[in-house]
Amino acid sequence: MNILAIDYGDTRIGLAHSYSGLNIALPLKMIYNDKNLFNNLVSIIQELEIDLILVGLPLNLESIDTIQTKKVRNFVDNLKNKFKGKVELLDERMTSALAKKYLAKKSSIDVESARIILEDWLSK
Repeated sequence: MNILAIDYGDTRIGLAHSYSGLNIALPLKMIYNDKNLFNNLVSIIQELEIDLILVGLPLNLESIDTIQTKKVRNFVDNLKNKFKGKVELLDERMTSALAKKYLAKKSSIDVESARIILEDWLSK
């Protein structure tokens, strides 16, 4: 199964992936959240022959939706209209903080957060 993990942000979106038979989360790239977002995602999904998309869901520490949570849910609804495979939401609390510990470049934090989301899913 080919998997794409997404760390959704207002400006940048981090992507990570794993190939069928590979139980390793690989960083992919960062794309911008702009008018080309869904065209860019569809191209990546087709190129990598993605079967499953994992999207990080930002809940607060009390597991309550935030403004960003609502934006992510809206993004996922739009994504489901463009991608006929399975889309799952995963709790992403603390992934950005963890990614910041590992990386110095801000543009890489989004990709590392996506990789952590995917790594957590693969380990379950």
